[in-house]
Amino acid sequence: MKTTALMHTSPRQRRITWGFGLGISVGMIGIGPLFASVWPGFDHSPWDINTMLFGLGVGLCAIAYIFGRIAVAAVTEGRRNAIAPPTRRAYFVAGGGFVLAAIALAIALVTA
Repeated sequence: MKTTALMHTSPRQRRITWGFGLGISVGMIGIGPLFASVWPGFDHSPWDINTMLFGLGVGLCAIAYIFGRIAVAAVTEGRRNAIAPPTRRAYFVAGGGFVLAAIALAIALVTA
């Protein structure tokens, strides 16, 4: 099982507490911009601001998934059917979301 540095250096109880706490809190922050960017009731006229909100929401929700997956891996550590910690794909999704948000922000600032 491939693990990250956080999985090796932190005690199990700390990984559980911080993982679930940060996963829930960052996820609650990220779900707002994500829904605001795709919800039909919101004004979607500035496409670059809408894209920036979408990228920010995807990035924050991916970070929340990473923290939650670390916590779940810590909870099931040592069991026969243990859950693996997050792979690199989640980090690429988070980075891609943040890059998309930064590009859309730059376009919004240049065109405004």
